[in-house]
Amino acid sequence: MREMKGTGRLVLSLVVVGVLVLGSVIGFMTSLRPILGLDLVGGVSVVLSGPAGTQKDVMQKALDKIRERVDSLGVAEPDISLLGDNFIQVQLPGLGGQGKTVKRGTQFCAISSTGKTIPNSCGNLAKAKAAAEAQSVAKVLQLIGTTARLEEREVTSELRPSSPAYKTTALTAGVLKTNDPFRASKDFTESPPLSNGGIVTYQDQNNDGFFTNGLDTKYVLGPVGLTGSHLKSASAQFVSASTSTSGNTGWLVVFTLDKIGTTQFADLTTRLVGKQLAIVLDNVVQSAPTVQSAITGGSGQITGNFSETQAKDLSVILSSGALPVELTRQEVQTVSPTLGKQSLKQGLLAGVVGLIALMLYLAFYYRLLGIVTWVGMAIWGTFAFALVSLLGHAVGYALTLAGVAGIIVSLGITADSYIVFYERLKDEVRHGKSLRSAVVPAFKRSWRTIVAADTVTITAALVLYLLAVGSVRGFALTLGLSTALDLFVVYFFKRPTVFLISRSPALTSLRGMGLRSGVAADPLPVAGGER
Repeated sequence: MREMKGTGRLVLSLVVVGVLVLGSVIGFMTSLRPILGLDLVGGVSVVLSGPAGTQKDVMQKALDKIRERVDSLGVAEPDISLLGDNFIQVQLPGLGGQGKTVKRGTQFCAISSTGKTIPNSCGNLAKAKAAAEAQSVAKVLQLIGTTARLEEREVTSELRPSSPAYKTTALTAGVLKTNDPFRASKDFTESPPLSNGGIVTYQDQNNDGFFTNGLDTKYVLGPVGLTGSHLKSASAQFVSASTSTSGNTGWLVVFTLDKIGTTQFADLTTRLVGKQLAIVLDNVVQSAPTVQSAITGGSGQITGNFSETQAKDLSVILSSGALPVELTRQEVQTVSPTLGKQSLKQGLLAGVVGLIALMLYLAFYYRLLGIVTWVGMAIWGTFAFALVSLLGHAVGYALTLAGVAGIIVSLGITADSYIVFYERLKDEVRHGKSLRSAVVPAFKRSWRTIVAADTVTITAALVLYLLAVGSVRGFALTLGLSTALDLFVVYFFKRPTVFLISRSPALTSLRGMGLRSGVAADPLPVAGGER
C-alpha cells in the first residue's frame, strides 16, 4: 500500500508536468509568442540628454511625456528608461521599416509622410526602402524629441521678401531650425530680442522637400501672450471649403484651453482685433492669422498646410504637453528588420547546434538515462519559451539577443543538474547498491548540490539585473528564470521519472541503462525511501 501510494505521487507529479506542457503547446498554437526586442525585430533606439544639472524628477516628467507620445505609435514593447541623471533612452522595436515605397516606371521611389516623393530616393528597391526607412525614423525622432513649447504672440511687423528692408534688417543671432526638412515652417525675429536670439527657418516654396532660403515672410514678434501650459486638448481635423467658417481648409489642429487659458486668450484676441497673432511652436511660426474678432470660447486652430500625418502627429505632441526641458539628441541607432531576423536566426542556430551536441554526448555516455535527459531538456525549453512569451504579454518584456544568450547559457546549467544526479547514482551503484536502493540517496545528495549551484546562479543573475542596464538586464533575466525552471523540471520530472524507471526490472536490467550492467531491481522496499 505504501509503495502504491508513493508511486501515485510520482505519477501525479508527471501528470502535472504533462498538463503544463500541453497548456504551453496550446498557447503556441494560439499565437502565444515572445515579443522580440530591438536587435531581433529591428527598430529605432535614441538617447536624449537634458541640460547639465537638470534634476532627476524633471527628467522623469520628460520621460512620462515621451511615453505618452510613444504610446500613440502603437509600439508593442517600447523601452523608455532613465540612464544616469539626465539621459533618456528610448527603444522602439518594430519601427524604422515602415516608410512607403512606390514603383514608378522602372524605378522605385520613397514617399514621405506628406505624400511627396523623397528627393534622390528613386532607383532600385533597396535604395528606395533605405530612404523610406530614414524618413520613417526622422518622423519618430521628431515625435519623441519635440519640446512642443506652444506660444501665442503678437506680430508687431512683418518683412516680405519683396520689401527693401527684408535683406537689410539684421536678425538677432540665431540657429538654423531644421527639425523636419519635409515640413514647411516660418522664419522670424523677436522684438525686443531675447537672450537666446532669434530663430531663422525657411519654407519649402519649391515643393521639392528642401528649404528655400529667403523666400518666406519674416515676422517681428512681441512678447508671449499665452503659453501651451493652459492647453487642455488638441485634435486633428479636416475642414472642407463648404464647412469652413474661418476660411481655413484642409488638415488643421483644433485646440481647447483651460479656464485660465480661455481668459488670457480672450484678452489677447480682444487687444489684437485687426492685427496678426502668431502661433509659435518651438520657435517656429506655424501660422500668423489676422484676428477678426475676440475669441472667448476657449478654442482655436493651428494651420500650416499640414498633411493628415503631420496634423495628427502635432495633435499628439500638443496633447501630451511640452517637455519640461529641451532635450538634445545624443545617439541614434537603427536596426533594420532584415538584420534583426538575421541576428535571431544566428542566435537560434547557435542554440540548436549546442543542444544537438549536448544531446548526442548525453545519449552516448548515459544511454537510456540520456534519453530521459532529452525529454527533460525539451520540457525545460518548452517552459522557458512559454514563460518568456507570458512575460511579454503580461508585463511587456521583449526578448533580445542578449536574452537568447541567457537561455543558451542555461542549457549547460540544466545539463549539469542531470549529470550531477547521474554521476551520484553511478557512485551508489559502484558501492554495491541496486539501482532501486541507490536512487533515493543519490537524489537527496545531488539535490543539495543542484540547489546550491542554481541558487548561486540565480543570485548572480538577480544582482546583475538590479545593477545593469539595457541588454545586460535581458541576459540576467532569462538566465535567472531559466535556472529557476531547471529546479522545477529536475524535481517534478527527472526525479519521478528516474524513480519509476528504477522500479522496473525490465528497464534496470538493460545494458543500455548507462550504469553498470547486470544490476537488477531490488524487490524489497527501502526503509525511509520513496516509493
